[in-house]
Amino acid sequence: MHVYSSDNEFRSTFLAILGVIAFVIVFVLNVYVFPWLYQQIPFEMPPLLIPGLAFGVVFGLIHRVFDRRLWNKPWMPDFIVAVPDLTGHWEGEIRSSYEGEIPDDYLADGGHQPMPATLDIKQTWSKIIVHFETERSPSVSTGASFQTEGTLHTKVSYLYENEGADVDEQAEDEGPYDGTARLTYRESIDRLAGYYYTGPARASEQDGSQKTTYGTMEFTRDSDEPQK
Repeated sequence: MHVYSSDNEFRSTFLAILGVIAFVIVFVLNVYVFPWLYQQIPFEMPPLLIPGLAFGVVFGLIHRVFDRRLWNKPWMPDFIVAVPDLTGHWEGEIRSSYEGEIPDDYLADGGHQPMPATLDIKQTWSKIIVHFETERSPSVSTGASFQTEGTLHTKVSYLYENEGADVDEQAEDEGPYDGTARLTYRESIDRLAGYYYTGPARASEQDGSQKTTYGTMEFTRDSDEPQK
């Protein structure tokens, strides 16, 4: 999983709040627990060593518990979380502008019909990873960001790396490539829809000019548990 960014300015403030909570806990330990601990140690220690180490441990534990266990609870205030939890297995389709040959077996009904695709998303309060896959090739996200301000519905954008089709099935203009996707989340119907573009590595020489592939994507959540 990789870190994602958000336009929610309260995220940095909340980290400071977690730090204050950790400080209060360590202060209480320093009053009631650490004096006894110093007596059990057979040698003298610097007075700030144990509280300093304890603060790092306590803050790390609090952040980990919130980041993985508490952030997506229904009772958690929206201004703290800010971004929706997209964790799960998503079923859907893509429509591509790719003009090369794609075997009909990979298309929904042959020809230029939609290609079935899936998204498997794992997400915490601070990290996310998006696995996209068609029967032809898989990709994985390398960076992501959420937009929640100034938009009717939350938008998520991510960069990805695609392995390309199997070597034996690749056309002359195919291969591994990078790209970007931008999806809008409609919470009321639990749907992600948007578009994608491929990077320069995917551009192919057609009629003496470079051409980049693009297309649309649409998914609905099938399960709250990702399959990857």
